Amino acid sequence: MIFLESIGIAFSQLWANKVRSLLTLLGMLIGVGSVVGIVSISEGLRQMVYEEFGKLGGANFAYIVPQEFIRKDGRRVRAPHFEPMTMSDVELVSGVSDRIEAVLPILSTGADVRYRKATYQSQVEGTTPAYAAAYDWEIEKGRFLLADDLENRRSVAVVGQRVVEEVFGRRPPLGEEIKIRGQRHLVVGVMSPRKIFDQDWGNRVMVPVTTAQMRLLGVKTIGGLLVYTKDEDDAPIVLPQIEEALKARHGEDVSYEIQSGKGILDQVEQTIMVMKLVTGGIAGISLLVGGIGIMNIMLVSVTERTREIGIRKALGARPATLLTQFVIEAIVLSLIGGALGVGFGVGVGFGISAAIEHYAETPFPSIVSGASVTLALVISTGVGLFFGIYPAARASRLNPVEALSHE
Repeated sequence: MIFLESIGIAFSQLWANKVRSLLTLLGMLIGVGSVVGIVSISEGLRQMVYEEFGKLGGANFAYIVPQEFIRKDGRRVRAPHFEPMTMSDVELVSGVSDRIEAVLPILSTGADVRYRKATYQSQVEGTTPAYAAAYDWEIEKGRFLLADDLENRRSVAVVGQRVVEEVFGRRPPLGEEIKIRGQRHLVVGVMSPRKIFDQDWGNRVMVPVTTAQMRLLGVKTIGGLLVYTKDEDDAPIVLPQIEEALKARHGEDVSYEIQSGKGILDQVEQTIMVMKLVTGGIAGISLLVGGIGIMNIMLVSVTERTREIGIRKALGARPATLLTQFVIEAIVLSLIGGALGVGFGVGVGFGISAAIEHYAETPFPSIVSGASVTLALVISTGVGLFFGIYPAARASRLNPVEALSHE
């Protein structure tokens, strides 16, 4: 009963001093709102990165590139031995483990795509039939590359939507011939629209890797390998086996840059965590200011209600009762500020998310979790409790005679 009465008195005091209470609540509102807003944006960024990265294979992929230069004593120096990869390395790595889903060659170049009088600068990818499935990129029309295309070095191409728009316009591209570096290629497929990290993949032209080597680039090598495992936990086991197999073929002194998708995502996770800590520390300053404001308003309240405290003590109110009263008032004040702050933070998060999606034209969610809201309310309650104890203790220790004589 005393608890409910204390809450009622707390609300009546807030209502009696509306402007002063509102100004005090602003500190808590801004502090809690900043925490909720920062968490929602950080979680939105995290989800966006994971979703976009998932289109590349997520934690299931890794790239392996032979290093012509390495870092030694803080300097970039030529590696003791450099040997480029070939398509035979694709076969070698594919047989290393049954946990490997696919192995793709890395071979790309920028080139003009010509059709009649139209020209478009595109990115040409020399690849294999496993490319579309590995990237989970769907064919919209026609077909993708076939194993027979690679074996016979056929001059066929699969094009992205941007290439279709810039080169063909409204003309159906299937069955038409395009020129890549002066070489004719028959268009056999069109990929569906795709953007990853706001990068339009529609400018890509996929040709058989063997055709790219012989007809477009005049090389027998590839730049490296993209390896896709069946499960994200397979990469730490499979990658050392791959490196061992490559070194057995090319020599122990050959250096490789090996980076897994899981490793990249772990780095992203650490970066987001650092961002949360730094921005959260800044928001914590606002919470500190809000707490000081609560303590100040409670001290003023104690001074203004000195005679009331004296009367209550003269009527038999115990110090613990008065202590509880003023602590509850401080907590109610901070909780109201915290609740308003949660609403403010949610609005800030969705507002920033909408602005990013509008101006950057990329999906950017704002995620408000129940855990973040609970944390914000717990923090605001803790702040009210911490900064309300001193004014409450001061009120409980007042001498009733002196309090009654206070003007």
